[in-house]
Amino acid sequence: MCSSEFNDGRAGVFFVLDTDQNGTACPERTQSWCFVPLLFSALGKVPGHLVTSTTSTETQIESAQDFWERLFSHWPQWRRELRSVIQRDEEKFIQEMLPKVMGARSWTTSLVYGEPKDFGRLPHPAGRNQDRILSMLPADVQNQIFASVATLTSD
Repeated sequence: MCSSEFNDGRAGVFFVLDTDQNGTACPERTQSWCFVPLLFSALGKVPGHLVTSTTSTETQIESAQDFWERLFSHWPQWRRELRSVIQRDEEKFIQEMLPKVMGARSWTTSLVYGEPKDFGRLPHPAGRNQDRILSMLPADVQNQIFASVATLTSD
C-alpha cells in the first residue's frame, strides 16, 4: 500500500489516506489523525512519562473538543464510551496501550491535524494497540467511527 494526501478544502489541512495498487482510497482500520486525538481526549491528559516540550496540555486537549465536535457529531459519545473503557483500569490501560517512552525519534500525532503549534502533539500508540483499543468499544461505536472517517475522506 502507498499513501496519498487528501485536502478537505481548508487551507493547509491534509489527511493521509492509504490506497491500494490501483490508487483507490482504502482507509486503514485505524485512522491516527482522528483516533489518537480521541484516545487522549477520553483520557483527558497525556501521562507524565510521555510529556515533552511540544506535548498537548490538558488545557489544549479540552480546547480542541470544539473542533472535534464540529467535525464529528458523535465525538462526545465516542469520548464517553472510550473513557468508560479506560476507567476500567486506567493504570493498566496506560501501561499496555500507550508508548512506554517518548524520545526524539518517537512518533507523534497533532491533537488537531495541521495545528501542532496551537494544540500540541500527542504520543502515537502502535497501530496494533489502536486496533486493540477500538475493539474494546461497542460495535455500534466502532461502526460510527469507521463510517464517519470513510465519509469524511471519500471523494
